[in-house]
Amino acid sequence: MGCCKSSTAAVTPTVQPLSTEEFDEKDDANLMYSQLFKELVEQIPEHDRFKVISYCPDLYTKRNLWNLISTKPQLLDRTNLMRRKIQDKNPLFALGHLLLEMRSYDRAEYFYLKSLSQQTNDWKRLSIIYNNLARVYYEQEKYDQVLKYYHKNMNLLQKNLPDDDPNLSVDYNNIGTVYKKQKRFDLALLFFQQALNLGMKANQPDEKLIALFYNNIGLAHNAQQNFAQGLIHHENCLQINQRLLPTAHPSIGIIAS
Repeated sequence: MGCCKSSTAAVTPTVQPLSTEEFDEKDDANLMYSQLFKELVEQIPEHDRFKVISYCPDLYTKRNLWNLISTKPQLLDRTNLMRRKIQDKNPLFALGHLLLEMRSYDRAEYFYLKSLSQQTNDWKRLSIIYNNLARVYYEQEKYDQVLKYYHKNMNLLQKNLPDDDPNLSVDYNNIGTVYKKQKRFDLALLFFQQALNLGMKANQPDEKLIALFYNNIGLAHNAQQNFAQGLIHHENCLQINQRLLPTAHPSIGIIAS
């Protein structure tokens, strides 16, 4: 969908009656997104709504889409599921979620940054915003920006959690994944290994995650042509997956090969 970034563009939604035939020609996903956008806009203070609408005029309508959505059971279920998925007490943050789901990354970035500017002392919410901004940039392959926000998040978590908290393992793995994308394999290995070390310290280690960490370490070694080390870690991954997955699962065949 197109995006209008101007905060001053005039938006005058038309209110002419729309026939069922016209609605039926619309894509169901667009109906869902427009309805959810409308619901979120209505939660924003009135003096700020104009700017939000002018930024995404293609999503806004005054028409009642809900009556039409309610006549389509599958679309109704999808809309209710998406509403639960994006809901948040801050409508700007929820708009970021919605636009990320739409793969409208520039607009998702805009709303996440707006919600970031409103965030103060809640470090857990701030962590979520940092991670979501990183995801926005990851989807656009803007890896330096991804690392900026992953490292911001890591610094935040380290201030609020013990250094050896196993919950940090996923964050270390995420950073390692970006370094691997950039072919900075030494750094990737450093973070993958830290992810594995922390993951193993959990009272009940998540074996699926441990297998993932082993696999990522193996891939990074292989990329550096350290095939013996790569094989050791892939074998560790395979042993775990053989316990967790059915024998015929395709992942086992891929690792074993």
